[in-house]
Amino acid sequence: MSDSSRRVVDAAPLGLAAFGGTTFLLSFFLAGTDALLTPTVFAMALFFGGLVQLVAGIVEFRQGSTFGATAFSAYGAFWIGYGLFGWLIRPTLPTDDVNVADGLFALPWAILTLYLAVATLRISGVLLALVSGAFVTLSLVTAGSFADSTAVLRAAGAVGFVTAAIAWYGSFAGLINGTWGRHLIPIFPDPGRRLAHLGRGRPRVHSVTSSAGERELDADRQEGSAQ
Repeated sequence: MSDSSRRVVDAAPLGLAAFGGTTFLLSFFLAGTDALLTPTVFAMALFFGGLVQLVAGIVEFRQGSTFGATAFSAYGAFWIGYGLFGWLIRPTLPTDDVNVADGLFALPWAILTLYLAVATLRISGVLLALVSGAFVTLSLVTAGSFADSTAVLRAAGAVGFVTAAIAWYGSFAGLINGTWGRHLIPIFPDPGRRLAHLGRGRPRVHSVTSSAGERELDADRQEGSAQ
């Protein structure tokens, strides 16, 4: 069977389910559930939120989805890192510095999530809402950790529940639409289409990691196909 005849499997419902489920569980503890029960999150973070999203990211790489590959792989690493940080590292830290360590851990992920949110403007409204919610959640976790503020962390938990619900909706939409072969569940595609005029008249986009030789070869191919 040739590669072109193989059915393309959509990994997004699986990755979104993993993100939503793990975020939902963690949000209970951000919202005030007994901290002694927090290790409950670690196994789920390592395997469902982490390993499963890494698998989804690899599938997205094979399919050529830059955003899906980046987002699922990055968040898979985030959840694995969170599980190992909470399980092995956090208990060894001085009690007075734990909140600072929590803030430092969350900060780079909040920054990553911010520019992922910008990219979702050309994908779907569901992803835009999801990644925006994740950004707000991580920002509140960062601020609440640095300030050692229970109120801010509980606000992060509340937003986290909403973010998890959106992730589950996206997973549900992808699964149902893929199963039925039609768009039964709306995902609100391309919410930033009004920005498309900014790229008119400009050359085809190239990867930020592509070499000059690769760009020249791509240009030659485009010229050949146009003739």
